[in-house]
Amino acid sequence: MYNQEKIRKLKKAGAVFGLLFIVLIVLLIGMNIGKSQQKAQQKPIKQETVEKKKELTTDTVRDFLIAYFTRKDLGENRNRYKPLVTTSMYNELTNDEDQPVNQAYKGYVVNQVLDSADIYIDTENDTAICVVTYKNTQRTKIGSDDGALKNQSNQEALQVTFTEAGKKFLVDKMEPVTLTNLLNTDNNSYKDNVKTDSEQVTESQATSTTETTNSTTEESSHE
Repeated sequence: MYNQEKIRKLKKAGAVFGLLFIVLIVLLIGMNIGKSQQKAQQKPIKQETVEKKKELTTDTVRDFLIAYFTRKDLGENRNRYKPLVTTSMYNELTNDEDQPVNQAYKGYVVNQVLDSADIYIDTENDTAICVVTYKNTQRTKIGSDDGALKNQSNQEALQVTFTEAGKKFLVDKMEPVTLTNLLNTDNNSYKDNVKTDSEQVTESQATSTTETTNSTTEESSHE
């Protein structure tokens, strides 16, 4: 009888210890889950970065214009504009310089310097309209400035097309343009930026006519 009572007590004690052990396991699991959730909440969420399209800038266009239009003589600046253009564009420019009609002026048209450049960029198409003014010396004899016309001003309007090459833009095409025709073209991206001298004169005349009409109307009303 004594042994059976002792066995019951041992069973009860074992059950109690078993229950406590289970509770302890549940608590430990709950604590681990809580810590994991807390770490997950504290861990910064990695945001997806959307890379913006690189845009053609005025500085990029101006750097090319300076390199191309500034030269001591025909072809002297090739090493300066070569890194700024594509291979095909470089070949086109040098072939044009080697044409007899241009070689005939070599040594006569010298000391050319870019004076100013009005640049209008179309970032969607990576093109730029450039109204360039440059000065040069026009000699009558090679190697001598006697009787030469110095600081002769010239102006050109060009459309320069760029292509993205890695982290930079290179000139891929260059052609002369007439601003009047460009402004009359439908869906023109440059309309808000480019204005010809004739348009400015027309606007000025229209403003003057309007002011004169208003003045005449006011005088008539006073009479």
